[in-house]
Amino acid sequence: MSGRSHEPLFWSLFAAGGVLAALFVPVFILVSSLLGPFGWDWFADAFAYEGVRDLLEHGLVRAAVGAVVALIAVHACHRLRHLAVDLHAPLPGTLISLVAYGGAAAVAVLTAVFLALV
Repeated sequence: MSGRSHEPLFWSLFAAGGVLAALFVPVFILVSSLLGPFGWDWFADAFAYEGVRDLLEHGLVRAAVGAVVALIAVHACHRLRHLAVDLHAPLPGTLISLVAYGGAAAVAVLTAVFLALV
């Protein structure tokens, strides 16, 4: 009899990160690269340093931004882990998992540190 797998936890985090990436990344690209530079002043002001700093003053916004970034990082690292396994990377599976999920954890910690300092 084998032990329980932690794989459902990682798949649920992967799915949540994928949904958040699908919702937020296209909007961020649209706002930051098209609407702001082409003269929509509200968007340009919202993405100015002062606007972002004012937005991040609220604790719930900081927590939400940190959660979104962390889940998107887990999604990306989970994809990279399975890509490396599918391409038969010459590394042990546990090392690939450690590097992938360690990278996601590092991104989450760096995001938390950044948000704490802002």
